[in-house]
Amino acid sequence: MIPEKLANLIESQPGDIFRTDRAAAAAVLESLGIDPDCELSRFFLTYQITVFRSKSSYEMLCDIDNDEISTGTDFIHEVWELPEKYICLTTCQGEGCYLYDKSTGKVLDFDLGERAQFLNGNIKTEWPGFFDFLTWYLG
Repeated sequence: MIPEKLANLIESQPGDIFRTDRAAAAAVLESLGIDPDCELSRFFLTYQITVFRSKSSYEMLCDIDNDEISTGTDFIHEVWELPEKYICLTTCQGEGCYLYDKSTGKVLDFDLGERAQFLNGNIKTEWPGFFDFLTWYLG
């Protein structure tokens, strides 16, 4: 279940934020190897990202159902050579992005300039779960 505080933050965002095609979203989540019972899946099966306004970040979150997450994820694996366990949640325009770790459920702040440190486990900013990250992002 999505926490009430987070649901209120999401539902105050502009546009039609409720997911209408759950099957399409579920198919993309499955193709990315994301656990159907995790927080990220619960979010994307309920909501779609239109233009979420962040009070904490300039990065734009991508929606699961329009190929942006799949394309960004392919990019970080093929070009930046990040491990397959990471899913790109944002555009990579500023040589950085927010990553979802499929193995732990954490969300990580990645900066390409600090790639070596990141791969060595020196992660400056992380959230224990997607709901915590999204609460910070929208809060």
